[in-house]
Amino acid sequence: MPIESEQELEQAVQEYQRLSDAPEESEEGRRRSVLDADIKSYYARCADTMRPAKPPSTG
Repeated sequence: MPIESEQELEQAVQEYQRLSDAPEESEEGRRRSVLDADIKSYYARCADTMRPAKPPSTG
């Protein structure tokens, strides 16, 4: 399902990170692959209109 907003993007990135250790051939690994494609697609469509990223914390 395509990502349609920055809020959905944030949720997709969080889920992708949660699934980072899943084996590729598992259901979770396949879900991670779908999220990866959806995230990249969103960036390709919307990169010029996205708000700037938060700066890294220095604390």
